[in-house]
Amino acid sequence: MHTTSYNAAHDKAQLLARRHERDLHWAKERRRQHERETAEARALLAIRPLRAAAPTLWASAGALAVTAGAWLAALAALSPSWAVMGDGGAAAVAVVILLVAAASLGRLRARRAAARELLRIRDARLSHTQYHIHESVHSYIGARVDVVNTRESVPA
Repeated sequence: MHTTSYNAAHDKAQLLARRHERDLHWAKERRRQHERETAEARALLAIRPLRAAAPTLWASAGALAVTAGAWLAALAALSPSWAVMGDGGAAAVAVVILLVAAASLGRLRARRAAARELLRIRDARLSHTQYHIHESVHSYIGARVDVVNTRESVPA
């Protein structure tokens, strides 16, 4: 059995090679993430705005209809002195429903604006990640060469 002494240069070269390999994997994964985000942005913008807003509009209309039904039922059941309270409660619920719908539509509008911006800067993002991939590949290759060059030959 052959034993060799500890080779600090070879150990450092291996650690550096592993670090550059992780960097390369990170850069490739970042590129894939950018491509996924671009695909999601395109999908979001491919949907017509009214179709994207339809679930919010339908849910709001349904909630307002239920509120109106409950308000009418309350008016029929309550005495005239309590009807004012029913009116106020129904109005408050309707305002909350409209505010929630407005917030939801605002978020949808912001998401669409962010998607447009993402597509606008797409080439710069991909160019930047391609630069990182290119640099990482060359660093990794250089580090692997150092690993090979720092090996001690084992006498036969």
